[in-house]
Amino acid sequence: MSLGIRKSCFDGKFYDRDPDRLRKYITEAVEKELITEGTSNHARALILPHAGYVFSAQTAIKTLLRAIGGNYSKILVIAPSHKVPFKGIALAQFDTYRTPLGDVPVDMTSIDSIKEAENDYIAYMSDAHEGEHSLEVQLPLLQHFFDDFELIPIINGMIDEESARQIGATLKPWWKEDILWVISSDFTHYGRAFNYVPFHKKIKENLRKLDLGAVQLILDGDLQSFARYLKKTGATICGSGAIQILMAVLDGVKQSEDIGAELVHYTTSGDLTMNYAQCVSYAGIAFFDQKAED
Repeated sequence: MSLGIRKSCFDGKFYDRDPDRLRKYITEAVEKELITEGTSNHARALILPHAGYVFSAQTAIKTLLRAIGGNYSKILVIAPSHKVPFKGIALAQFDTYRTPLGDVPVDMTSIDSIKEAENDYIAYMSDAHEGEHSLEVQLPLLQHFFDDFELIPIINGMIDEESARQIGATLKPWWKEDILWVISSDFTHYGRAFNYVPFHKKIKENLRKLDLGAVQLILDGDLQSFARYLKKTGATICGSGAIQILMAVLDGVKQSEDIGAELVHYTTSGDLTMNYAQCVSYAGIAFFDQKAED
């Protein structure tokens, strides 16, 4: 029995509603990046931005190319809530996510198993999924890159280091070679519209320093220092909670796996608009099994 379909809400806003134009846009963008970037095999996890494609698709595609050689049966996406406030993570009772490129089936067995865990930070909350763009905008790109995968969709609310570790322990069984993890996150949101103006001069340079300071802690796998960095700087990284969950999982598997990380691409909306008084940063990061890369 069908539980329901989560229909696309942001086609025509963040990406094209017309399936033919959308396919053409993604295909041409991928082909352009293939010429300069090439590919890498089987990334285990990716951090991808979730802005309108005109701003963030280049970063997302460059990073997705690090996973093009993988054979994934499932893709687990953790994306932040921008509208519904809550603590922990929200699961949804939809068995299908629909985009202009078609339907993506949800792995309801995994969803039910996650919910059955004794974890107070996990709940069913379909309304957190219904009007949220941060997960939806990943799906057309994932549909282009990968065939026949099941989706494990998760929306996160407020997360700190403690809750990240508890949620990470619950999600750790889904850290498998045939499951790609996608963490949906933009980086610093700078400007009065975002209520974040920590500096007024050399904005581009200071933004880069701020963002890459956070990126380096992610690359180092230092969850505690990353959490402290967020508190110290107030950095407006909207997917910081999802990133902390991934870092907690990686911390839990480091005794048995050697997972490396790479900053694939970094840019800001200001680089396109030339308006740094109000801009958003985008970083694409890939995580991979270092032994497999040797």
